[in-house]
Amino acid sequence: MKGKAGKNLKEFIIYGVVGVSTTLVNILIYQGLLFAGVDYKIANLFALVLCKVYGYLANKNIVFRSHCDSFKELISEMLRFVFARGFTGLVDYFGLIFAVEILKADKVLSKYALQIIVILLNYVLGKFLVFRKKKGAAPEETGDVNVL
Repeated sequence: MKGKAGKNLKEFIIYGVVGVSTTLVNILIYQGLLFAGVDYKIANLFALVLCKVYGYLANKNIVFRSHCDSFKELISEMLRFVFARGFTGLVDYFGLIFAVEILKADKVLSKYALQIIVILLNYVLGKFLVFRKKKGAAPEETGDVNVL
C-alpha cells in the first residue's frame, strides 16, 4: 500500500505494537505489586504512573514521531499528554474500582477489559489532541502521519 492509506496502516500497526507493550508494562507492574501483597488500588496507581511515562516516550518517538521546535512546544505537548492520559488513567482507576467493588468482578480480568477501552481512548486522544500535526506543515516536516 502506498500513499496516505499505507502511512495510516503503518502508523496504526506501530501504535498497536506500542499499545500492547505499554499495556504489558501496566499489567506486569500491577500483577507484580499484587503478588508482593500491595493493595490493588495502590498497585494500580503505581502501574498507571509508570506506564504513562513509558507511553509518552514511546508514542512521541516511535508512533507519532513528534518533533517540537521549542521548549515551549515540548511543554505544551507534555501537558496535553498528561491531560489526555490523566483522563484515561481516571477511567482505568475508577473503572477498576467500579468493576471490582460494585460489579464484584475479578480484579485481574477487570484490569484486562479496561485496557481495551483505555487503548482506544489513548489512540484517539494522542492522535487528535497530543501529537497533532502542525498547521500548514507537511507530515514529513513534523514527523507526524495523518490517520483517518
